Amino acid sequence: MSCTSRKFQFDGKKTQEVTVADMGDLYSSYSFKQSDKAELSSQLNNKELVNQVVTYSQEQNWPDAVNTLEKRLGARNTMLRYRFFKVGVIGNKTVVAVPASKNRHMPYGFVPAGAMYMIFKTEAIKGK
Repeated sequence: MSCTSRKFQFDGKKTQEVTVADMGDLYSSYSFKQSDKAELSSQLNNKELVNQVVTYSQEQNWPDAVNTLEKRLGARNTMLRYRFFKVGVIGNKTVVAVPASKNRHMPYGFVPAGAMYMIFKTEAIKGK
């Protein structure tokens, strides 16, 4: 995955940087149905990325500062400083990547060690 200024290369495509209006619209332990996986798969060239999104969109795989609801409740303003990149849509939900390479500016404990994805209600996502 390579990066450019406002774009992030994901699945061989440039993705759009987006902002999140409300961190309360985050699904931190979303349970993917088979139909969700199929819908996401139809948007991706590399089908193996679906499993990566499913795994790394779960809070237990996120950085220490945000891997529980209790921690996130006290860190919502800091989390809004993440750089988010839209990678797909599942029904009324949007999948965003939170690439480590674009989030080195974040405080200790917030920077992803590897792949990190978040799922939000689509109305919480705004284009930059």
